[in-house]
Amino acid sequence: MTYKEFNTLMTRHNLQERNGLEMQRNVMLNAIINAFRKKNARFLPLFEEENKMTTEEIIQERHELFGRNELT
Repeated sequence: MTYKEFNTLMTRHNLQERNGLEMQRNVMLNAIINAFRKKNARFLPLFEEENKMTTEEIIQERHELFGRNELT
């Protein structure tokens, strides 16, 4: 393994490690906020609902991006 390959591997590993730790922090913070929320206060979701597409719309979008993969 060359130095450049090792450096790329370690950079990616560190980024993945940081993302995992940020996710743990966000989950704990969200749990604490929801545990101490006031009575009748709105529940704070961990993730926002971003994609409200139906399965057919997702399939159509993927066909537009990647083309149809027909087995013939």
